[in-house]
Amino acid sequence: MKVLFIGNSHTYVHYVPLRVSEFFKMHGHMIDATMLTYPGVGLDWHLENSQTYFNLMYGNYDAVILQHNAHPFPGKESLVTAGKAVAKLVPENTKKYVYMTWSEKKNPEGQEVMSQAYEALAEEIGATVCPVGRIWQQIRKDYPEEELYFEDGEHSSLLGASLSATVIGRTLLGMDITSEQCFEEAKQIAVMLQDPRMIDMVMQDGELIMKDNIK
Repeated sequence: MKVLFIGNSHTYVHYVPLRVSEFFKMHGHMIDATMLTYPGVGLDWHLENSQTYFNLMYGNYDAVILQHNAHPFPGKESLVTAGKAVAKLVPENTKKYVYMTWSEKKNPEGQEVMSQAYEALAEEIGATVCPVGRIWQQIRKDYPEEELYFEDGEHSSLLGASLSATVIGRTLLGMDITSEQCFEEAKQIAVMLQDPRMIDMVMQDGELIMKDNIK
């Protein structure tokens, strides 16, 4: 399966597409993943960049996964407007998915607004929802001792990114999605080894930076 991820840091921090690949391997499948991401942007930003058009229209992808601004979430109208514009570029034979993100650690009540907006977009464009945000909040309730957030309370921890990958992977493969199943598989993916040459988010001197893990 050839899949294009379009989003921002909630897609690239801890390499969610790489973790989706690991999930696929766990279940005897292969995925060819590509990501178009940039920090702090939404789908409207991607509409201003030529690589978005080229990849969507000529990349011959089996599926595309769309992810919008999250923190702060700009609202339903922003998401639906930009999502519909991107969807017009997606070929008929490419399946559309939307990656529902999670609200800030200090703002759990914001999840329902975000979730409903992604569900509305999916209905508008004929897409399938990857319900990461809903599963995320359920796991926060069921396993309060586990940390899904990075130190800033917005981005994902390794476990959080692995949970995102598990929900996305199960959605792509048409598998059942329960918080219990996703949590158990996320724990397995969270311990995967990542090439130390790859840069990733760390907190250094109180600042969020991207750096490699080469000693």
